[in-house]
Amino acid sequence: MAERAQDRLSRLLGLVPYLTRRPGTDLDEVAAHFGVSRAQIVDDLELLFVTGRPGHMPDDLIEAEWGSGAVYVGNADEVSVPVRLSAHEAGGLLLALEYLDSAHRADPEVLDSVRTKLRSAAGSLPGTAVDAAPPRIPADLAATVSEAMRTDTALDIDYYVPARDELTRRTIRPQRLRLGRVWYLDAHCLTAGGDRSFAVDRIRSAAPAIADVQGDAEAPVTVATDARSAAPDAGTGLDLVLAPEAAWLADDLAPETQDGTRTDDARGPGTVAVSLPRAGRAWAVRFLTAHGAGVVAAAPEPAVDAALAATREALALYDHAALPAQEEPGQKD
Repeated sequence: MAERAQDRLSRLLGLVPYLTRRPGTDLDEVAAHFGVSRAQIVDDLELLFVTGRPGHMPDDLIEAEWGSGAVYVGNADEVSVPVRLSAHEAGGLLLALEYLDSAHRADPEVLDSVRTKLRSAAGSLPGTAVDAAPPRIPADLAATVSEAMRTDTALDIDYYVPARDELTRRTIRPQRLRLGRVWYLDAHCLTAGGDRSFAVDRIRSAAPAIADVQGDAEAPVTVATDARSAAPDAGTGLDLVLAPEAAWLADDLAPETQDGTRTDDARGPGTVAVSLPRAGRAWAVRFLTAHGAGVVAAAPEPAVDAALAATREALALYDHAALPAQEEPGQKD
């Protein structure tokens, strides 16, 4: 495979400072240092021999000598200083170190050492300060997931779904950890029978799968917290049309991730229709009582009636609440 011009340029920029500080270095030693063949180093020196400042007169060109096997260069003051990182490069490397640290993917002592050296080398460059703190994965969870990926084994996880206020049990086969706004675990979900992305901060527990799962699991196991149940026959479903001022709720509900649908501008500009076929009765009632003012229409009727009754009951408590007794003048506790 032909060498990329970028790789060769990087080596040439490093070759001159190296030889300037080590005049007379053996040609084979130079080749070993840069990880290329002796012939490649000779080819590089032949290129340097016709390289130099604009003008291209003999005294403008870099001098190179290697006939005796010992390498010497001269007239190369402009490129005799080792290449320094740019502010963008240094900042990117520092951020990459933070990424490795947050995912527990390297020895902390090694990371600290590299970080210190990198900051020292880039300290005089403007714009290299990195004030970033990627979210950290708990060390025990990172170790469990890494081992599962290394051995290609399945995990049983308890995963919290805030849109449904539900803790679900899943069996997954982890594929990779990915950092976005938060950490995500991409995996094949054997419970759902497809690839899924799980927000790491919503994983409440993870352990090697109890059963040796070879294929997709047939039946999901759900631990419900008085919310929407993962089993369709345990829920009533909920269909909503949200007013424009409440359209943001559709983003939180994320119906497309829960076997539901979303339709924008369903009943006029800005309205959003949301269908949640797996919604449980208790969750639906709580949602409607909390956000009913932003709901244009809702179904099924039993859930709507239950939410209306709960709302009226709550309002009735205010009507019957006793007013606090007036404190007598001068009365003290």
